[in-house]
Amino acid sequence: MTQIGELIAEKRLTLAIAPGASIELAPEQARSFEPDIEHFPLGSRVFLTHLTGKPEAIQVEAAQRIKGMGYVAVPHLAARNFKTEQDFVDLVRAHSRNGITEALFLGGNPPLFPGPMSESAQLLAHPVLDDSTIQTAFVAGYPEGHPSIASADLADALRRKLELCDTRSINARVVSQFAFDGGAIGDWARRLHEQYPELPVHVGLAGVTSLTKLVKFAVMCGVGTSVAALTRSASSVFNIISDRNPADVIEAIASSYPDPKRPLHLHFFPFGGWEKTLAWHSEYRRSNRTRTGRP
Repeated sequence: MTQIGELIAEKRLTLAIAPGASIELAPEQARSFEPDIEHFPLGSRVFLTHLTGKPEAIQVEAAQRIKGMGYVAVPHLAARNFKTEQDFVDLVRAHSRNGITEALFLGGNPPLFPGPMSESAQLLAHPVLDDSTIQTAFVAGYPEGHPSIASADLADALRRKLELCDTRSINARVVSQFAFDGGAIGDWARRLHEQYPELPVHVGLAGVTSLTKLVKFAVMCGVGTSVAALTRSASSVFNIISDRNPADVIEAIASSYPDPKRPLHLHFFPFGGWEKTLAWHSEYRRSNRTRTGRP
């Protein structure tokens, strides 16, 4: 690429991608989460998973610790993981006692579930939110679609969830499942903003880890469509066993989404460890802001 071409690419990246990023952790990881603030500035978001069979008290403890460190804790609330409606109420109230202001509302993955709730709209419609401290609700987005939900149904579900947030005066944001086809992610975000121009969009990316781990987690999470894009450059044993970073995915997103008015936010799934991903992202931002002057 010529020097002019590199400058154009850097400028496009600067316009399309907001500075900073969020990261996702299991609640147990929060106990040892002590990032360098140069890599992960205070005020950044830390999402905390909600998995079947895990005690919810651990998530409450983790969110309290993350908030106390100066970060924004964003606990997942997955409808299918609650055995009873009261379990959901209790968890929201516990987070509210700790002043948690943001949460990610999900349906959850188990096809068989013990409780009465199966989708995130049921959580967003629940009256417990009226007396909670939750001011911002994240809902899920799927750049490649969902393996078991039709596209029309996904679009209708998103519309209903955004309407519920609007009715409750809760700020709505979308955070997507991770994918590896940056062009497809950028196109999805562009179409989303055509329909909902003011909706903040956080695009999910796999963090720095090996190709074998990425393929494993892609299969586990139902992200199959873009695995071909992930493996395209793995032409040698070295490429298979060495760590991969999402730079090419980010740059492909920027190429297909050049919208300076509504920059996209990055959200990392750190399958190879949060330390490695945050250090890489800090260096990546530093190298890309040298010429553009963006913080």
